[in-house]
Order: sequence, then C-alpha cells, then structure tokens
Amino acid sequence: MKRCIFILFFSLSLIAVYNCRAQKAAKTVTDTFYFNGQVSMWSNYNQNNTLPLTMGGRYIPLLHFSLRFPHQKLLDFEGSASIFGTYSTHPFNASAQDGSITPYRAWARFSTKQLEIRLGLQKINFGSATLLRPLMWFDQLDPRDPLQLTNGVWGLLSRYYFLNNANIWLWCLYGNDKTRPWDIGKSNKNIPEVGGHFQHPIPAGEVALSYHHRNVDTRDLVNNVPAFTKIPENRIGIDGKWDLGVGLWFEGSWVNKSTDIGTLTNQEIMNVGADNTFKIGKGLTTTLENLFVASD
Repeated sequence: MKRCIFILFFSLSLIAVYNCRAQKAAKTVTDTFYFNGQVSMWSNYNQNNTLPLTMGGRYIPLLHFSLRFPHQKLLDFEGSASIFGTYSTHPFNASAQDGSITPYRAWARFSTKQLEIRLGLQKINFGSATLLRPLMWFDQLDPRDPLQLTNGVWGLLSRYYFLNNANIWLWCLYGNDKTRPWDIGKSNKNIPEVGGHFQHPIPAGEVALSYHHRNVDTRDLVNNVPAFTKIPENRIGIDGKWDLGVGLWFEGSWVNKSTDIGTLTNQEIMNVGADNTFKIGKGLTTTLENLFVASD
C-alpha cells in the first residue's frame, strides 16, 4: 500500500508539472515551489549515567510544490523526512551513537474552497482539549514540546466544509502498525481502518462526534492478555467547546473491543477543562483540565 501511495504521489507530481507547463502560456495556472527545514539540537549531562554526556539533533527537510488553478482549486504535494541522531560518551573512555532516517510527511492534496482530499503520510488530529486529549487517536502531540512534532499515519483523508462552518471528515488508513498514546494493542496493518468526524456550530461554541473502526493485534500485550491477530474495535468520541468569557470544554472517548480480553475490553476516557486570560502584564493565561480514565 505504501509503495502504491508513493507511485501515485510521484505520478500525480509529474502529471501536474506537465499540465502546468502546458498551460503556463495561457496563464491559467500558477505554481509555487519551496524548500526549507527545521533543525533542533540538545545536550544533557548526568554524572550517574555510564555515558554521562549525551548530545543529539534532528533535521527535518521539507519540500513543497503547489499548483493553483482557476476557481480557487489547488493541487499541492509535500514531502519531508526525520533525520535523527544521538551521541553519548564518557570522555576519553567509551562512547555510543544511534541514528535513523524515516519519512515524516509524504502526501498529495487536491482542495477547493470547501473540499480537501489528501493522500499519503499525514497528520490527523482533532478535539477540544488542550493538554490531556482523549481524542488523540492518530498523533502523539505533547503540549510540552515547543516544536509540536508527531508521527503521521498512512491513509486517505477527505474533508468538506459547509457554509455554516460545520464540517465533516472521512478517512481510510492502511499500513499503520505503530501504537498511539491511548492504543491498547497495535493496529493490524493488513486491514484498513475507517472512520469519520462531524463538527457543528452551536451558540457560543461547537460540538463534534467522531467514530473509528480498526482491527487490533494483541500478541504484544502482557499481563495474561489473550493473543489475537485481529479483534474488531470501535471507538466513539464526543467533544464540545464554548467561549463564555471563560473558555469551557469537554472531550470524551469510549473504546470497545468485540472480543473479551478481560479488563481491557472497554476503555472510557473523559476530559473537562477551562481556561481564562487575566489582565496581568501582557496577559496571563491559565488552563485547568481534569482527566478521568477507566477500563473494565
């Protein structure tokens, strides 16, 4: 599947570039190309470690190409990689190093004023919570991370935006076997995952309903959990947010596995939160969230 996505990605790129050059004389298409990247570095010293000094870095080069057509139509492509490395040492005595190069983003997208269709390795996230997020189904965003790095998922995502600011998302994922933060068992990468998200405005805020279906592989779980290669799992999520002078929100998720695996068969997660900005200096924002988690 990933190979097919790459082939389709590059085929669309070549077709788009050819069409762009063919129509350039008529000035019906404009293209944009840019290359940039992000570099982050860190170091740590702990005299109690076998190798007390550790240094590391990450480079994420990004390539983006877009074609703008009449009537607010856009076809664009993005590719990036995560180049990561660490070096640990006990000066003049011993050392160790590690590194990796992995795809970070690789997608093609067609969009209009109200519609977006995106195929490839991409980030998918939604929900109302800020810090403790029950609907963190497809990302690993850490609120303490200033770079907001997260792995992507392979799949097809379509989004439609209505004129009243409501929107609906539909997705189909395939080939993803890495566990996400709330996952109990990894996804069976040979079976597609499907789901959707619908958000609708309400007075002073918005509410949303989400659904996701996947098949779970429990063979890597411990604590006497029965081992299965594919257990159908359904997730239902709901969230809402209001601006009433003070921001208020809730976000919840219920996960059910169709096979009895003991206390991990069902999982309930609920978050309630509030925030407010006080007129202190240039503004002091405070955020409070409370998370309830149960499995039974």
